[in-house]
Amino acid sequence: MSNTTTKKAVKKALIGAAVLAASPIAKAAGGGLAQGGKSQLGVNHLSLEAYPGRNAIMCISDEHIATMTGSNETPNMISIAVDPWKATIELVFEVRDIMAHDVAHTLFLVVNSQIMPEGSPALPTDKSINELRLVMAGIEILAMYEIPAQKMLAQDETRLGMANPAPHSTLRFSVNLGTGVLTRYMDGNEKTYVQAALIPSVQFAEERWDNMILSELNTVGFVKDKCPETDPDTGAPTDYVQVAVDSGGTMTVSDKAGNVTKTMMTGSMSMGATVITK
Repeated sequence: MSNTTTKKAVKKALIGAAVLAASPIAKAAGGGLAQGGKSQLGVNHLSLEAYPGRNAIMCISDEHIATMTGSNETPNMISIAVDPWKATIELVFEVRDIMAHDVAHTLFLVVNSQIMPEGSPALPTDKSINELRLVMAGIEILAMYEIPAQKMLAQDETRLGMANPAPHSTLRFSVNLGTGVLTRYMDGNEKTYVQAALIPSVQFAEERWDNMILSELNTVGFVKDKCPETDPDTGAPTDYVQVAVDSGGTMTVSDKAGNVTKTMMTGSMSMGATVITK
């Protein structure tokens, strides 16, 4: 089965599950509402980060920074300045903390331009403290990854101590943006919404969503060419970081004053703390 066919099948399954969750019987039984609990990163939720990639500039205001949650390195609401006619425009997504498991898991990133109000009937993801907030009718799967089973080999305790048998990992990947649609986002000041989800692969194949854990909702907007002096939604002053890649593959991250804050090879795109330059 091709990747496109798989994504269409998953989308159909998600829509079907959401319809069932919204049914009177499910509502009476309390189904379809994520059950919250103590926050345990990697256990009942993921952390989703978004960074600028090639030919992209991240614009950040105080209001954006205020959307950061405890586990995040970047705001949950960001604005990206791009030239929509560049041949390559990238966003970099990073999903943390994926705990090691003895069974394979499937990780996927879903997007839509519409979200449901908090508390609306959603998928029955009782293990996750976050609900899947995207409106199902227009949902798209941006990326899907197979996370293989991981098991730490037996080891003796050392003088220094002993490794945690369930390490956490990070998956980082770039997404080439469809340049044709960006002008529509800019002209209408539209936003797109992104969430990450992790589920055991066997349950993914069986369309059982109750053990799926989700990231927080990320909101991404786009502006043309450069960051405005003030945020278009709030009027607050903005800061920004810019990413440039030279012919040798070296990536340079700069703030709006032109100060270089980090350089790295493009194969290692961990920008975390350099994004906010207040």
